[in-house]
Amino acid sequence: MTSRLPFTKMSGAGNDFVVLEGGTWAGLPGDRARWVRGVCRRGVSVGADGVLVVAPEGADRIRVTFFNPDGGEAFCGNGSRCAARFARTRGLTTADSMILATSIGDVPAVVTGRVVSLTLPAPEDRGEVALTGPGGSFRARFVVAGVPHVVVPVSGLTEYPVERVAPELRRHPALGPDGANVNFVETDAAGRIHVRTFERGVESETLACGTGAVAVACAARRGAGATVTVVPRSGLPLSVTLSGATGPGFARLTGDARFVFEGVLDPEAIVGSP
Repeated sequence: MTSRLPFTKMSGAGNDFVVLEGGTWAGLPGDRARWVRGVCRRGVSVGADGVLVVAPEGADRIRVTFFNPDGGEAFCGNGSRCAARFARTRGLTTADSMILATSIGDVPAVVTGRVVSLTLPAPEDRGEVALTGPGGSFRARFVVAGVPHVVVPVSGLTEYPVERVAPELRRHPALGPDGANVNFVETDAAGRIHVRTFERGVESETLACGTGAVAVACAARRGAGATVTVVPRSGLPLSVTLSGATGPGFARLTGDARFVFEGVLDPEAIVGSP
């Protein structure tokens, strides 16, 4: 990158993102995966849980492309919610309701002020899995909610050694060759599910995960039509509603999506990036 580049920083329930309009992304020279890795590095650049590229694609239809901090493309629930609010605020769509074209297909979104809801495909509960790692042996549930997740019940979640236990579980052979995000959960007296998530692609614990919240709600097995409050490490709750007569026909994910700041990236922010 040879010139200063405008960007937006957003947060969705604690997941933070660098957001670019499609034209800005298209003008980036060189290795874009390297650029993503560079801009997401905390301490030496902006720092983020990923990069969102947002572009109009017809009337009230928005193309959303998400990149993990390792440069790989994926789907991100909280990122998609931020993309919807970005598109509405920036005039890329004229309606509060829109269709997001994502890596998992079309996702309807509704923007209501700072709150954004997505209607996602039904999560797929692949059943119980036995996992063994540095924290011991676990009976967990394997759920695919756009991306694969494993949901692990624990006691003492606040002090749980996520960064020590999760990396080996994330790559456990029982979860397939690509592994999965790892969600450690504990339910409080009010029925809210608290979660701490270690995300693949980030390879670290994050403050929230939208698809993780959907996976957690599915694993709770509270029945079709149930609305579950999922509280991530950020403390900003996400609401998940599973709908369907005999199983979840879809999942509605709702929560905070906020603007943090506008910036101009200096070329030095990417110098020496991996």
